Amino acid sequence: MKLNTFSIIARCPETGYFGGAVATCFPGVGAYSPHIEPGVGAVITQGWVNPPLGQKGIDHLKRGRTANETLNHLLMNDPGKELRQVAVMDCYGNCAVYTGVENDEHKGHRVGDHWTIQGNLMTGPEVIDEMAEAFVKAPGPLANRLLAALEAADAAGGDIRGKQSAAIRVVAVDQYPFVDFRVDDHKEPVAELRRIYEKNKSVLIERYYEWIDAVKQGTTF
Repeated sequence: MKLNTFSIIARCPETGYFGGAVATCFPGVGAYSPHIEPGVGAVITQGWVNPPLGQKGIDHLKRGRTANETLNHLLMNDPGKELRQVAVMDCYGNCAVYTGVENDEHKGHRVGDHWTIQGNLMTGPEVIDEMAEAFVKAPGPLANRLLAALEAADAAGGDIRGKQSAAIRVVAVDQYPFVDFRVDDHKEPVAELRRIYEKNKSVLIERYYEWIDAVKQGTTF
């Protein structure tokens, strides 16, 4: 299946949170990606997606492997690697990305400081460029910056086939899914994802600090 036309994974150096956001013209993208684990890293697998690569990548990172080592391990054991895009981020925010030559145009990736962006079947290379600029310039918490990147990609043309689903996930340092929203089938999935986030972000933040206090006191909800 052809998934994750454009995506981003990132780490916030200030909080240590890992996050990822994706959008595509295919239903339920959040069921397949991104794979994120606090204190470990993140993996995106897309193109002609091979869903097990995500968890395999996380498992390899758990063994203390770097992003480059993990990516090489995944590609070495994937006979269809030229059909894939795979991005890996390790616990330090180091990134490694591979875009197979058999991915459909336009395809490519960009690696920055604690982030990586990748895309295929885009309307043009400007989609990735706009994503990168929006992410770097956006203010506020990691979730807001990830959404800004998706919105910029959408505005630049996004998926050449159209729009259908999007997802965002931000994981805090203590095994807590701080932000975890999916839009599985919508005519404007990125805009709907933003609406859901804005409506619920105050509750999420309040709930998170309640949870932190409970952990400090040795109790649970």
